[in-house]
Amino acid sequence: MKNIRIITAFLLSLTFAIASVNANNIDDDKPLFSYKQASPINYESAMSLVTYPKVGKDLAIEGSVKVRVYVNAQGEVEKYTFMKGSDTRLATGVDEAIKALEFEPTLVTNNITGEVEAVPSWVIIPLNFSLEF
Repeated sequence: MKNIRIITAFLLSLTFAIASVNANNIDDDKPLFSYKQASPINYESAMSLVTYPKVGKDLAIEGSVKVRVYVNAQGEVEKYTFMKGSDTRLATGVDEAIKALEFEPTLVTNNITGEVEAVPSWVIIPLNFSLEF
């Protein structure tokens, strides 16, 4: 009976010791990787290249065009597509602006080693068209 009490006491103390070590290890909940999404560097100057398409003006079409842009690890636009719901009559006025965009690429950080790596990613750029009378 004495041996059972000793073993039980040992197991309980071991359980409490493990629990206290785990409670003190705050980094267990930290994600392995974190990232910073790509962001345009020259948004204002590139958007100055947006032209209101003639058909849009003639028909008084207002609205938004959302462009899904693929940015490589160097921050350059490789390709882009117009998202569903975007008015294709307005989309013709944004080609030059999208091609002129430069980005700070998406950065992925390994939270264990601290290493940072630029990676390619998709970014959505909204463009609004509004006629001012």
